[in-house]
Amino acid sequence: MQGHADRATENTKRERGAEAQRAAMKKRRDLFLGLHDFTAGRGLEIGPLDAGIADPDQDDVRYVDVYDTEGIRAHYADDPNVIAELVPHVDYPLHQDGRILSLADAAAPGAPYDWVIASHVIEHVPDVIGWLQQLAAVTSDDARLLLAVPDRRYCFDRHRPPTTVGEALVAYQEGHTRPSVRAVYDFYSSVVDVSPRRLWSGARPPGRAARMHDPQAALRHVENARSGTYVDCHVWTFTPESLLEQVKELRALGLCEWYVERLQLRRGTVEFLALLRRVPPGASEAELPEPPLASDLPDWLEGEWRVRERVRELRAKLKESRERYAALESSRSVRLSRAVLGPVRSVLRRRRRG
Repeated sequence: MQGHADRATENTKRERGAEAQRAAMKKRRDLFLGLHDFTAGRGLEIGPLDAGIADPDQDDVRYVDVYDTEGIRAHYADDPNVIAELVPHVDYPLHQDGRILSLADAAAPGAPYDWVIASHVIEHVPDVIGWLQQLAAVTSDDARLLLAVPDRRYCFDRHRPPTTVGEALVAYQEGHTRPSVRAVYDFYSSVVDVSPRRLWSGARPPGRAARMHDPQAALRHVENARSGTYVDCHVWTFTPESLLEQVKELRALGLCEWYVERLQLRRGTVEFLALLRRVPPGASEAELPEPPLASDLPDWLEGEWRVRERVRELRAKLKESRERYAALESSRSVRLSRAVLGPVRSVLRRRRRG
């Protein structure tokens, strides 16, 4: 289920080799363990490809992906950024016997799960509400959902606006099983080459010239989507605050059985981490230990307001500095005038007396 790479690399994974990838996987596993200890209980990892977070030698984990192991390896045979030997055994492929199973149906044989890991998956799913509901259906009452999510402010989604609960409701109501025309066009028409570190440092985002596809290329992807082809893309765009806000809103609508337990920024990177937890049976909203929203404004509007407020503060400081400078210049002029004219006036007074 992992799709487009979210960062450019100088060398491909295959050039760096399997051992380098294993070292990267261990480092990433440790990162996720800091979010939640998944060495206990039974778990499910979604779309591990060749970079699984859970370790089957240490964790009680099952894997679900679009195809079985051989199907995944064949699909990515020509991709230099996929190392075939590191693709784990896929316990539950979605494609089975000519049918495409739902996530809940495919993973049901191993349910219930105490934890689920999905790294760079949630942004790809066609129906995010249905996806969260399917995960709730196969997890235990106190289950955790560990997510790594692209932050639209620091990845190639930088030119895209935030997606909304309204768009998610449309996908849910219509039962989307493929990315919609809206999602495909929005992604391919605006995906842009970025440097996450430069964006984190406050550099100006790249302009339209840095976009990876021209409108005609985007339209070709749209036509493929219209023909019924599954066109992979980022269907949803998130920030930590927008994910928190939308989970709260979906829960208020009675459409979500999860709450956000923890959010973790990853400065200098394209992603953030999120730990979601199943709502305990019978628990009220007041009982959920969920972080509060940072503002009563949507995050994109809060950012806009902060910029305007900062400009207002800088203008006020500039005005004050100019007034001080004018007062100083006036004071200097008075002192200079006294220094120059004082002796002249003294001479004139003596002459009048004489």
